[in-house]
Order: sequence, then structure tokens, then C-alpha cells
Amino acid sequence: MGLELALDEAAGIVLGLVLSYFSPMTPQEAQTLVQNGKAILVDVREADELAESGIAEGAVWMALSEMCDDTDQWRAFKASLPKDKQVILYCKSGGRSGRMAEFLSGDGFQAVNLGGLCHWKGAGLPVKPFRG
Repeated sequence: MGLELALDEAAGIVLGLVLSYFSPMTPQEAQTLVQNGKAILVDVREADELAESGIAEGAVWMALSEMCDDTDQWRAFKASLPKDKQVILYCKSGGRSGRMAEFLSGDGFQAVNLGGLCHWKGAGLPVKPFRG
């Protein structure tokens, strides 16, 4: 692991801890919104992370790297997002999902950073195996 990646990971962990205290909603509230069709839950981690730890039940996947690289997949995903529903994002610790939430909010989406998958799991909410 390079120094830059290690520092990015450390910053993400610190940001995730801060967000866990100031998140605008709990994982349970997010789950209810998704179940009631009022929100979309998005996992922004990379495929290898999802293969290792699974994906929150009800979540869709769009890696932050796709957004950063402005790929066709990212543009199609963004075009498919409804502006009349909340877009609830999470990653490992809250750093990357915060970046995507900020970007989507700037484009008029109701984006919320939920934090990390650890918060979802810590609330006892279901996680399923990832089948990329």
C-alpha cells in the first residue's frame, strides 16, 4: 500500500467516525426509506471490497472510481437516478460516500452520506453476498 493510499484510508476512517456522530439519518431510517420506495441506497466501494464483505440488502452498486473516471457506466447510472427520491450512499467508512454525496448534491440530487457499511452491520441490518 502506497503512502497516498494509506493516508486516504486513514482520512476516510476519521471522517467515518465523525459522520457516525453527525449523520442525518440512522441506518434503520435509511432502510425504511428504501423499503418504502422513497430512497435509493448506493454502495460506492470497489468490487473487491464488496466480494469480501457483501453489500447491504436493497443497495445498488456504483463504485466511486467510476464517477472519478467519468465512465459511460457512471453517466448512465447518474441519469437513472431519480431527483424526487433521496440517494443514500455508503462505503467502508464514510469518506468516499461523502465525496459522491457532495458531487450529486451539487447536481441537484437529494444525496445523503450514511457513512460506512460498519454502521449498517452494527445496526443489525441484513447484508447479502455480492454477485458482481
